[in-house]
Amino acid sequence: MNSEQRRAARRKRREERRARAKAERVKACTLDTVADLNSLCKASKQAAGGVMWKSSTQRYMKDYLRNAVKSRNDLLEGRDICRGFIRFDLWERGKLRHISAVHFPERVIQKSLSQNALVPAIVPTLITANSANIKGRGTDYALKLLKRHLADHWRRHGREGYILLGDFSDYFARIAHQPVKDQVASALLDPRVVALEHRLIDAQGDVGLGLGSEPNQICAVAHPNRIDHYVTEMLRPESYGRYMDDFYLIHESKEYLQVCLLLIGRKCAELGIELNPRKTRVVKLSRGFTWLKKRIFYTETGRIVVKPCRDSITRERRKLKKMARMVADGVMTPEQVERSYQSWRGGMKRLDAHRSVLAMDALYHSLFENLAREGGAQCRPTRGTIQAEASPRNSGEPATQSSGLSEAAAK
Repeated sequence: MNSEQRRAARRKRREERRARAKAERVKACTLDTVADLNSLCKASKQAAGGVMWKSSTQRYMKDYLRNAVKSRNDLLEGRDICRGFIRFDLWERGKLRHISAVHFPERVIQKSLSQNALVPAIVPTLITANSANIKGRGTDYALKLLKRHLADHWRRHGREGYILLGDFSDYFARIAHQPVKDQVASALLDPRVVALEHRLIDAQGDVGLGLGSEPNQICAVAHPNRIDHYVTEMLRPESYGRYMDDFYLIHESKEYLQVCLLLIGRKCAELGIELNPRKTRVVKLSRGFTWLKKRIFYTETGRIVVKPCRDSITRERRKLKKMARMVADGVMTPEQVERSYQSWRGGMKRLDAHRSVLAMDALYHSLFENLAREGGAQCRPTRGTIQAEASPRNSGEPATQSSGLSEAAAK
């Protein structure tokens, strides 16, 4: 047996092991599991969480056992479960989003499909650097991974090096259906589940996946999986990470990253994805960069600082002023403002934004001090509590100097 035959034999054994592992992983990902009454009842209770105030949810949950039996029969008999979409637009962080929400009975089926078929079959095939919409991962996970990658780069090269920041243009609206269908068909073994998911994809139109559907979120996360494996296994930069449609590559050579960008562009064309030329660029690490609405840079000693971008601070200041007017007009209650502001502060406490939080606390007190006297003490937190929470001595958070950001927030 020569070397070529030995390589072919090893390749065959690897493929056999992978096939056995896949069969073991997806053996329970069948239509019978998706249509199981226990699965549908569990999915209905989870889908109703946080939206029980809606009349459609109340009508469904009033007879959820009977509705689960009807959904089970529809699935097993192959009936069409698509009931159209509720389409509306919303502005998220200054960006227009087109939402295509499904009706509640279909949402229950989609949740059962996601939890019992798509997630167990697709998520294990994703790389660990893929952070979006996966249990145990998220923005905190993505930022911690990026900080670890930057720390590794500092130990090798110091501040010298570059990062390629990439973004997919209008990602959900431009996803081609056929590559997604092929990916679903390769991940699942039950043809009935594959046919069900293909019908849900076709219901979106000729191209694109609508926001507001759980299976669409999973498919969108997994769609560039071929690019992830290509970058990590073939291009092999020093570090790579992706959060939905945002990704980065870190390497000491700018020319190497430019070549990687060209090759990634070819892979994107195969999957029907377009790179956003305005947001995709190579940045020198010593200058700092923005990723996931966070400003990230090295200090002279190699410490990695993560701050909120200027737009986040400006947006929160405008939001507080607008909510103050809404409280004065009786549209909002002081308690609702308090919950909204504390939610924002909770996110900022994870970042190096001590002075920015103190400046925002001062604005909050100046806006709602008079309203607090009229509406009660619980309208705003006490000044001592806020300073104790924001103090680096109590929270373990470094009191980082944020000259430009804190000055803008204090004005």
